[in-house]
Amino acid sequence: MTAPLPNLVAISDIESRLGTALDGPEIVQVESLIEYATDKLHSLVADIDIRIMAGTLRAGLVRGTLVTAICRALDTLRVGIRVRSEQYPEISTTYADADAALVYFTEDELTPLRPTGAGGGGAFSIRPGGVL
Repeated sequence: MTAPLPNLVAISDIESRLGTALDGPEIVQVESLIEYATDKLHSLVADIDIRIMAGTLRAGLVRGTLVTAICRALDTLRVGIRVRSEQYPEISTTYADADAALVYFTEDELTPLRPTGAGGGGAFSIRPGGVL
C-alpha cells in the first residue's frame, strides 16, 4: 500500500478562493479543516491518491473540491455554527441546531471524483464495503 500524498490543499489555496489573507485564529481553523476535509474525502473516494499518481484523476479537481468544502465550512464558522439569521438595527438572532457535518461534499462534487469504467456506475453496481 502506498503512503497517502501530502495535503493537496494549502492555506494559500483557501486564501486565493476567498480573495483575502487569513490570519490569527482563522489559520488554525483552516489547518484543522484541511486535515479533516482531506481525511473525509479519502474515506468517501477509494484509492484517490493512487488514481492521482496514475494520472486517472486530476489533482486540480480534487484540490478544487477540497477548497470548496473548506470554504463552506469556514463561512459557517465565521457566521456562527448555530446562527441561522441575524437582523439589524434591532438585534435579533435566530439559532438552529448545528449541522453534524461541518465539512461535507455534495453529490455533484463527489461524482467526478468517483472511479468510472468496468464495475463502476449503474443502478445495480456492487461496491465492497460501501466504498465509492
